[in-house]
Amino acid sequence: MERLLSKDEIAELLSAVKDGSLATELEPEDTYSEEQHVVSGFSLVQNKAQSGVRLVNFDLLLDAFGRNMSFSLSSRLQCAVTVVRETIGSMEYGALINECSQNHLYGIISLDPLKKNGLFIIDPKIAFAQVEIMLGGTASEQEVVAPERKMSAIEINILKSVIGENCNDLNKAFVNVEPLAADLMRVEGNPRLVTIVPNDTEMMVASFTVKIGVTSGTIRLAIPYQSLEPIREKLKSELGAAAPAGQWVGFFTREIEQMEVVVQAQLAHIELNVRDIIDLRVGDILPLECQPDSAVRLLVEGSPKFTGMVGLRDGNKALRIVGRLNQRR
Repeated sequence: MERLLSKDEIAELLSAVKDGSLATELEPEDTYSEEQHVVSGFSLVQNKAQSGVRLVNFDLLLDAFGRNMSFSLSSRLQCAVTVVRETIGSMEYGALINECSQNHLYGIISLDPLKKNGLFIIDPKIAFAQVEIMLGGTASEQEVVAPERKMSAIEINILKSVIGENCNDLNKAFVNVEPLAADLMRVEGNPRLVTIVPNDTEMMVASFTVKIGVTSGTIRLAIPYQSLEPIREKLKSELGAAAPAGQWVGFFTREIEQMEVVVQAQLAHIELNVRDIIDLRVGDILPLECQPDSAVRLLVEGSPKFTGMVGLRDGNKALRIVGRLNQRR
């Protein structure tokens, strides 16, 4: 316990302070420096670990989604549609919305069982091209020029079913990692009405180039990184290097089974030199070494696989497969 000062000692101390013999100010330990220092920003609400971090193997899911969307759009629009994943990036939600034009179409989707919602952002050129084709237009034969206006309520309603199918395509892509039940909640043409997360939320943004006939545009898929965090480890274990080889075989088998191939029925073939081809005229007859009722060969990507007989079914030409060829090329 420290000793307490007596009355006489306190009086002497006060007297020394008054006459200036005892300094009352402490000397600073550090002197002020005008040298500038770099200050690092720190966010209390944003997880720095999420910003710009690439999700391992997530590109495989996005590629599968692009293929699924290509098949479904081709089937619905009855024309050739290609979908290619271009980029995977990271940006804040507010910057993403500000980057889009006022005429973009926004499809808000739920991502059950993942938290928060996702977003489809559709280029106006692609949106109007789909509407024109579904209404009987010729957008697949000539390039569509998107009008400088927002889509009407009727046009948005027409596209709801298409965007709903895109959700099913996303579910199929996720089936190997997480049973996803993505569903279309609503479609908006006004970006001010599209607020699924705060503006500073970090988003995973995947860009897909969509080509419908001769018309090209972009569809973007945006998902909050917070929503994808629960499946980060599953992406590594289910599709990554840690997965058993059998899972890779199953994954690629399912993807290959969904590929489209060209199938042709070939009755016969003949060999001609260039001079014979140059001399061909309308009305010339080329003899084929086969009978009219001969079996034809069924070629898959140019490789003979089956034999069949040509006939009619329901008023249309058809082919009945009668055998399998063992020939390999």
